[in-house]
Amino acid sequence: MLTGRGKPLGPSDFGVDHFTVADVLDRRAQQFPDRVMMSVAGTEITFEQMRQRSCEASNTLSDMDIGPGDCVALFAGTCAEWIYFWLGAARIGAVSAAVNAANKGDFLLRNLRLSRAKVILTDPGRRARVDEISSQLDAVTSVVMQGQSPDRARVSRDPPDYSGRDGELAALFFTSGTTGPSKAVATTWDYLFCVAATVASAWEFGRGEVLWTAMPLFHLSAAPIILAPMLVGGTTVLAEAFHPGDVWDEVRSHGAVGFAGAGAMVSMLTNLPADPRDSQLPLRFISAAPIGATAYRDIEKRYGCRIVTMYGMTEAFPITVKGVADDGAPGTSGKPTSNFDVRIVGTDGSPLPEGVVGEITCRPRFPGVMSQGYVVASAEETRGVRVDCHPEWFRTGDLGRFDSHQNLTYVDRVKDSVRRRGENVSSVEVEATVMRHPAVAEAAAVGVPSDVGEDDILLIVTLRGGGALDCAELLDFCAARMPYFCVPRFVEPVDELPKNEIGRIRKDVLRARGVGPGAWDRESHGYVVDR
Repeated sequence: MLTGRGKPLGPSDFGVDHFTVADVLDRRAQQFPDRVMMSVAGTEITFEQMRQRSCEASNTLSDMDIGPGDCVALFAGTCAEWIYFWLGAARIGAVSAAVNAANKGDFLLRNLRLSRAKVILTDPGRRARVDEISSQLDAVTSVVMQGQSPDRARVSRDPPDYSGRDGELAALFFTSGTTGPSKAVATTWDYLFCVAATVASAWEFGRGEVLWTAMPLFHLSAAPIILAPMLVGGTTVLAEAFHPGDVWDEVRSHGAVGFAGAGAMVSMLTNLPADPRDSQLPLRFISAAPIGATAYRDIEKRYGCRIVTMYGMTEAFPITVKGVADDGAPGTSGKPTSNFDVRIVGTDGSPLPEGVVGEITCRPRFPGVMSQGYVVASAEETRGVRVDCHPEWFRTGDLGRFDSHQNLTYVDRVKDSVRRRGENVSSVEVEATVMRHPAVAEAAAVGVPSDVGEDDILLIVTLRGGGALDCAELLDFCAARMPYFCVPRFVEPVDELPKNEIGRIRKDVLRARGVGPGAWDRESHGYVVDR
């Protein structure tokens, strides 16, 4: 496991010269041409097919005048084309922007503008969302549709020769925006492959083994989902969506040794009725976070496997790891990896002793093991992106503590945060959208405990003129303007919101009081949000 103080795993550990898509994928295609690298939404893709189709995507982009530094936005659901164009863009030095597939309206517009994408890959179900804002996208020159048949001339053509540079941008992944609008995190291929290598090591994932997951590609989880099988010669089965009742049958049918998902997914699975076959699953590990301390050992016993859990974020991942071979401490996120120095600090930045809660900070110990920083918006930039780099010690904005064995316990966000069904939600962006409703004067969105783990969203509003509120109509307004997972579950009109002396809403007070007796619950009213 990579929790010691040695150097991180490098290309030579995987029998390749460089951590680039061309080096790793082409080597594996040569070694295992007919082995399935990925099954994506039921479509099986061998290593050789992945090589060929990524080359086709490269040629498609080159014919659209996409070259080094240009950005390609990937705005589609889970599909093989997402992966072809991500890997294909890498072959010609283009940068991919992994846009949340649930985005619409201003959420989508802001991400596409920030990335300065010239080409957008989308699917039939999302094309209308792109068309609605296309007049405001001055950088976009082409839209590619998922499912289009490739030009056969592009199939047989080798992609343009391109020699990557150290530290070159690979992809933009967007933060959740828990304290403001989401940021575009600039990642390099060194960083993404380092993530994949560290995670594969924690899983002890090896040649010919199978991983099952339903994690979305637009999260940083794309790195271990796609790059880990490339590195080790294994297979990833990527489901189009997460349906708890189907998961274990899928795991059995594929002989998967691992399940990777969000903590909320594990809660849904453990809420399924017990099955005598649970302990006979082929699983070696379940990899997810957070996993509650009280459920930790019960899950391992029920499914006959080990829990793997990690802590990190888009900017730096994983910072701590509890791997298959580690006993760990239930409720913690493991120990710092060899890639980072990690400190818990007070508000003044000074280190705190073990057992004391403070902000989690980290510092990379080696080049390329962390993202480069955030994209800086600039109206003057027409090609490529500018990046505002991280400081030496990166402040995560999360609260945590170390025990005497250096196990990290995550406590909470320093700022307001809501996490729902594996998605981080920006309360600021939810509130900004809600306040565009003509009946709403003020709005506050806070997380309240969910019965399936993580949070549900409680929206508390004051009304203009003291009028009545049609809660279902307000949620219709929200659903048309924000991703489905941002739509609140509870809506509560109040006469006044608690505020501090300078007029800021006291969300800590709202969280502490929870769901009031006058709150409208969309679930109890049978209100369903379409995805």
